[in-house]
Amino acid sequence: LPIYHGGITREAGERLLLAAGTDGSYLLRDSESIPGAYCLCVLHQGYVYTYRVSKTESGSWSAEVCNSPF
Repeated sequence: LPIYHGGITREAGERLLLAAGTDGSYLLRDSESIPGAYCLCVLHQGYVYTYRVSKTESGSWSAEVCNSPF
C-alpha cells in the first residue's frame, strides 16, 4: 500500500486500510476539512484511527486525534 494518497476521502482511506487487513497498515491523505493539513490513518484491530497532522506557526509538526468515540 503506498503511503501518500492525496485528496482521497476518509471513507476511501478506511476502505483501503480495511482491505489491507494488516494491523499497523497506515496511509497519509490530505485533510478534507483543513487546507494544508494531513490525516495519518492507522489500522489497529479492525479499526482505523485517524490523526490530523499539521505544521505549527513555529514550523514544527503537530498531531491530534480526530476520531470521535461515537
